[in-house]
Amino acid sequence: MQDKRNEYGVTYFYGLPYQDQLNLVWQHGMLIESRRIPGFWLHLYAVNTFFVEIWVCQRRYDVTLVRMLANTNELEPYIDKVSLGNLFPDRRDDAF
Repeated sequence: MQDKRNEYGVTYFYGLPYQDQLNLVWQHGMLIESRRIPGFWLHLYAVNTFFVEIWVCQRRYDVTLVRMLANTNELEPYIDKVSLGNLFPDRRDDAF
């Protein structure tokens, strides 16, 4: 039987309460990149088959927004910083 998180993905994530969204990202997400804008740190996570951006207030050190990125255009600020090599395990030892 398939896990609901994988079966529903985005729909499942949207249906979760705010704190459960945070927990899911922190427990199962992979931090891809962080960037700074005035007043905030923005952290991009890969979660299942989608991306989530978490906004952290620099002054209060708390999460102020959990935002799922709906399309690839929203990844634009991260494109120059992300290395895809960091997303995949080192496979040099694998035989082909």
